[in-house]
Amino acid sequence: MIRTSPLIVSATLLAGLAACGQNAATAEAETENAAGAQVLVQNAVASTVAEDAGNTGPVAALETAAASVPAPATTTVATLPLRRGYYVRSETPCNQASRADVFSLVTRTGMNLNCTFKKIEKTGATTFRVTQECADEGAAWGRGDGTETSTDTYEIPNETSYKVTYEGGYESSARYCAQSSMSPEYRDNDISDVMR
Repeated sequence: MIRTSPLIVSATLLAGLAACGQNAATAEAETENAAGAQVLVQNAVASTVAEDAGNTGPVAALETAAASVPAPATTTVATLPLRRGYYVRSETPCNQASRADVFSLVTRTGMNLNCTFKKIEKTGATTFRVTQECADEGAAWGRGDGTETSTDTYEIPNETSYKVTYEGGYESSARYCAQSSMSPEYRDNDISDVMR
């Protein structure tokens, strides 16, 4: 709903007086005043419409400006910013980690010995989208060998911990354990060839 501005009423009265037979000089002067008033009226109407729209002018301008800001660029990187070595479930002490607790072995080429990073994209300050290919050694289970590709999201706050969200939505977190602090079955493994 548009409110009537006092300027609209004044301009209308001036225009009416000019048209009612006043002398030419007076009518011309008042017509010029009416034209000036017309500009004021147009500005007032525009202002009134903006007020009636709930003062959305500045908000709409901000929303338009925000929409024009490009999303952060995704960049491809060569490696994850993680220290190479063993990662154990966050809640497990390093020296008590069993096979079920050792979450991953971060190598120069991937996670664990059977997975290779195919693409690593940095999508945020500490977020990475990782596409990896894992060998499925099916012969040990009575089926043919194959490969499986997955794309998972890693949140890496520092070089010694991460949280991973798998394609299916499952999440897990792990932290780095120096090999010398691990249980004997991991402490004595020679992993130097995959750490370089």
